[in-house]
Amino acid sequence: MIQTIKNCHPILLASELYADLLNSTSMTNHMIKLLRNVDGITVVPYCYFHDDRMDYEIKEGKTYTDEITSDDYPVNNVDLSDVGDIVSYVVPIFRSKIPKRRRGNKVCGLIGVPIPNNDDPNANQDHYVSYIYYNETLMYFDSAIDGEYKSNETYNILIAAFNPKKIVVNKKTFETACGLSESQHNYVAQNIFCHTWSLWFLYHTLVKDKNMTSINRMAPKTRGDEYDRDTLIKIKQFVYNTLLDKLELTYIKTNLSLFDSFRYIIVNNSPSEYREIIKVRWYYHIHLFFDDAPNLNFKILCSSHRNNIGDFPITIIKCRKEGVTIIFIINKGNDSLGW
Repeated sequence: MIQTIKNCHPILLASELYADLLNSTSMTNHMIKLLRNVDGITVVPYCYFHDDRMDYEIKEGKTYTDEITSDDYPVNNVDLSDVGDIVSYVVPIFRSKIPKRRRGNKVCGLIGVPIPNNDDPNANQDHYVSYIYYNETLMYFDSAIDGEYKSNETYNILIAAFNPKKIVVNKKTFETACGLSESQHNYVAQNIFCHTWSLWFLYHTLVKDKNMTSINRMAPKTRGDEYDRDTLIKIKQFVYNTLLDKLELTYIKTNLSLFDSFRYIIVNNSPSEYREIIKVRWYYHIHLFFDDAPNLNFKILCSSHRNNIGDFPITIIKCRKEGVTIIFIINKGNDSLGW
């Protein structure tokens, strides 16, 4: 980790910190928290498919553990690109993890597979998709979808597992090339959030009640490099402004200063150029005393580039009352600010 911090661009490091936090904690619990107010939905435990086993999360009490356990396939090795192997060896184990006692008629979940890398077989790269199944209809969301999706392992696993009569698939791509790029500083490489895009889909579909047509319309209207920039901005803003709160992970914003760089993106494929895409807001409570008014309690909204919220010495220098408006100047630390 120390070597990674030394060698990694601060913006990329912040994304890695977030991704590591998400991946090191139960993805099933994340889905449950995200959908806690949704009625009639059963969350299938998160599953990850290797060529020799399936990883999954197990339930202890009312929640799932952060530890991953595995069930081996009945053969030493399966070809995840072969539908026959999927049907014969993979799906029976996957189906055994789908809860038999369900809340309502909808089930949803998130599954993952490794991304083959011929240049580096030891590279640890993964891809995740999410799904919803109800009334014999499968909604399949792949943030990196392309025209060859019907040959993807995740698609064939879910088709074989649920045998739906109707299949609804997203048409828009939200994560070009699964975030893989020769340059680590362009917009494609910065969008390494397929797990988050999967949660984004579940949130907007089940919490915000959007259908797949609406999901496709949420894709940017721009093209090319600007499209990749805008999808990157969309998912990072979702993480910072919505997801961390829903998953009860906001402590990464307040307790880890390295994460502050998450609010920026690298622009023009240049490590020295960056843009702030998420503004931080501060709230202070100040008591003001006037001869002609009782003790007044005000909430003051301040802009700040700092990440962690804390107590700061604030001194009122001067203030006056103009009708219902209070005009005042305060001193915060070494800065004089006026409102």
